Amino acid sequence: MLLLGLASACSRSAADHEELGDRAYAAGAYRDALAEYQLGVKAGASADLLAKGAAAALHTQDYALAADEYLALADKDRSRAAEAAEGLERVVRAALAANDRAALGSALAGLQTVAPTRPLGRYARLVALDAAERGDTSTALALLPVAVAAAPDGRSADSLLFVYGLAAARARDCQTAVPVMEGVIRRQHELRVVDGAREGLSLCALIEGQALLDQGKPVDAESWFRRATAPGASLDVTRSAYLGLGDVRLAQGDVASALESYQQAMAGGNPGDSITIRAQQKINALGKADPDASQPKQL
Repeated sequence: MLLLGLASACSRSAADHEELGDRAYAAGAYRDALAEYQLGVKAGASADLLAKGAAAALHTQDYALAADEYLALADKDRSRAAEAAEGLERVVRAALAANDRAALGSALAGLQTVAPTRPLGRYARLVALDAAERGDTSTALALLPVAVAAAPDGRSADSLLFVYGLAAARARDCQTAVPVMEGVIRRQHELRVVDGAREGLSLCALIEGQALLDQGKPVDAESWFRRATAPGASLDVTRSAYLGLGDVRLAQGDVASALESYQQAMAGGNPGDSITIRAQQKINALGKADPDASQPKQL
């Protein structure tokens, strides 16, 4: 009987908070309404309280909370998933207008969870590109495929695919990045990103080569390092690849060729940069402290 009494009291408490919240909401006092709805959720969450709390949060411009509440609504009552999706889309529009990046990302992620077949269109593109620019690779990788699917033409699609491939490369997911970049280069739909795609391929070649070298497979690593020195690679990637080639030659017992590769890694660098320091250390370890004694040679 005591437990039943406590449960009843909690239920009444939640209902009381809901009623107070409804009164405040009707009067346009949305912050007060939100506070009451949140207290009601703590006393005993219901789908109605979550929906009302989300609407009040939207009115108070707390878009991140609104997104969370709509997502909780769909989780609490799957029959109201469509309602939650409509609410999340309202949050997306409001957060976009307010330039609230965090809330926009949360709302879009929630929308994908609640209604995975719902078209996100331009919203996904905006958030994905913003995430890529900020270095938020997980959000970029999640939303860029959606943005690509909604692209109006081949040029736009390849432009977005380039960003996707670059984000994958930065996340060291070269199994994803390499075919994406190769496709962008092969199709030539958007010439402005082709050079960048070549840079991305070189970066992945360097990553793959280093991974194979770390696994004790210098013969397999060599071809990847050579790909990383191909035209279009950035200077730092090329120099790092020559460091790798030097390690490959050293593992094969060819000290002279290793020295040449380490010297090549120093070409174009500054005295204090990390690649120069590493190359100098490797040269010193070979007993050749003066790398200027001979000119670097192309391999």
